Amino acid sequence: MTDKDKILYTAWFGSFIIEDGEVIEKELFPKEPIEIAKRRSRMEEGEILNEEKRLIDRNNGDLSVSTERLSDFGKVKDIEELEIDSAKYSYDDVLLQKALHELGKRKIRESIDFGEHLARAVETIQDLNETINIKMERLKTWYSLYFPELKDEVNNERFVGLITEYGDRNEIKEKIGFDDEFTGQEITDQEMGHLRSLAKTIKDDMDLREDLERYVEERMEEHAPNLSTLTGPKLGGELIAKQGSLESLAKQPASTIQVLGAEKSLFRHLDKGTDPPKHGLILQHPYVHKAPESLRGKIARIFSNKIAIAARIDYFDGEYRGDKIREELEEKIEEIKEEN
Repeated sequence: MTDKDKILYTAWFGSFIIEDGEVIEKELFPKEPIEIAKRRSRMEEGEILNEEKRLIDRNNGDLSVSTERLSDFGKVKDIEELEIDSAKYSYDDVLLQKALHELGKRKIRESIDFGEHLARAVETIQDLNETINIKMERLKTWYSLYFPELKDEVNNERFVGLITEYGDRNEIKEKIGFDDEFTGQEITDQEMGHLRSLAKTIKDDMDLREDLERYVEERMEEHAPNLSTLTGPKLGGELIAKQGSLESLAKQPASTIQVLGAEKSLFRHLDKGTDPPKHGLILQHPYVHKAPESLRGKIARIFSNKIAIAARIDYFDGEYRGDKIREELEEKIEEIKEEN
């Protein structure tokens, strides 16, 4: 390079403009391992950093660059001999090692798309819901031949637990403080064994569902905290599962997110000209389903817009802004309700 070349160069701790071998401008990275790791990851993916863009803009693009990654902004110049002393800017090797450690963890997470595991967990929960409902109906119908009053005295979980643990109606009567007379018929030990076995399979399914729901909540809080705060982990997990990955959800327009889960209605609209669906999975959220029916379409639109924003921040940025996004959404919903 000539003495008057100005070259854009990025080190592990910041971006610099070099002229005649000296630093004349700089944009330093935050002194946080996670932030440095994010920038290193973006560079490896071929992206341009905001720090680099600011230097380019300030120099009106009149620069050479040090890497092919920046070749759209200037001629690539070889400056392999250049070294910028990080200690001069108060960045030490300890910070570098922590940043590399964070980068390693980031790569491990990205190499195993959590959306794949999440999708399978959500699908399993949905299957378990269906299985539990069917078995529960069978158990209530069958056990009611013996003790018909029980189903009206306790909730489903307690109902299953009592039959699994005791089975005998006299023991259960004492446990729940039931004072009336039985109206059911006697059953055999074999029939009781079948009932308790059926109840145990339901309890096992319920326990597994609870474990999977806890898993989905934990994974959502770890990998998609903004989306989880906005939608709740259950709905957020279902949206990701529907698309197959957080990346895919983050790249969808809000209009697509709004009708995810309403594919049949959308197909009928396209095929037969029926009214287009106003919402899909997001209908289950109180923001939408508790709204007046005449406002659900408007609220679903702004809700899906915020979902799109939250998903993109989770996937592309990682900064937590979930509370702020939710507050903005709730303010907008109130405005819509007041205007109508």
